Amino acid sequence: MALVPIFAQLSPAERHEIAQQARQKTYGRNEQLYGAGEENPTLMIVHQGRVKIYRLAESGREQLIRVLAPGDFIGETSFISAAETDHFAVTLENAQICVLHRDDIRGFLLRYPTIAYKMLETISDRLERTERMVSSLTGEDVEHRIASYLLELADLAGSNSLELPISKRIWPPTWGPPRKQ
Repeated sequence: MALVPIFAQLSPAERHEIAQQARQKTYGRNEQLYGAGEENPTLMIVHQGRVKIYRLAESGREQLIRVLAPGDFIGETSFISAAETDHFAVTLENAQICVLHRDDIRGFLLRYPTIAYKMLETISDRLERTERMVSSLTGEDVEHRIASYLLELADLAGSNSLELPISKRIWPPTWGPPRKQ
């Protein structure tokens, strides 16, 4: 729990208390954690592996929202509302996920406000990245969008070299007729 940013400010005893309530689950590659239309009453924290979050477009194609790495979490809305999810969460590789039920996380948020603050900070960062992405999509050409994305990944990695979080197949397309060259 010490490596999870939302719990890093807690004392070892406080992290131990949370770890006692967390259940660790192991998933194989391409396993769905939950899908659109399901209720997800848990906060899920990636311990190992990567998880992709996506929605399905009307065309049936996946629209990637983000890729989670160790320390990232999903399901934060589960303790705010019991609404059904509008997206899918699927492992990209073998993964270990720590799961906290919404009732447990609510109690921890009330007892340890630093967790709530770190969650708000993380969600605020996500919102800022999303706003930059929307601005980029509506105001920049493809080359600038790709360059911005790669620079952001390098910045997050703290390196000039990086590994893309997922592969992107360009040809053959998974939908529609073949394009003429």
